[in-house]
Amino acid sequence: MNTACFSARNRGMKSPALIVLSLLALLIVTIDPAERFPEYVPWLVPILAREKIAGPVTHVRDGDTIEVGGHAIRFGSLDCAELGTPAGQRAKTEMQRLVRGQSLACHLNGRRSYDRWIGSCTLPDGRDLAGVMIAQGACRRYW
Repeated sequence: MNTACFSARNRGMKSPALIVLSLLALLIVTIDPAERFPEYVPWLVPILAREKIAGPVTHVRDGDTIEVGGHAIRFGSLDCAELGTPAGQRAKTEMQRLVRGQSLACHLNGRRSYDRWIGSCTLPDGRDLAGVMIAQGACRRYW
């Protein structure tokens, strides 16, 4: 038998496709891109969501928490200044401006933070709400 004909698999090496799939799985488990980067992987958000709710925004608590359909939703990808600060008040005002009169589609991941569900919401035009807040400089990404 010619030992030079052994395939990479026979020598214990993994195929490039298996390596890529393994790294992708590790990325999804450790970083949770649907929560941290929903504007970049919008197709992944509904797949991983435990619950979907839709409706008008009934209250804006601060820059990173709103209420939709009786659910308080904390954006998993968003970190805004505290409400008692000038930057926090600006973030709340910007969030109010963005959602005024809007009906949102929200995906909740099943986790909670205090009395709030963790999730993400999209505006009627399909843009991720937290992504818009980050892009406009009202808040920054939560790591």
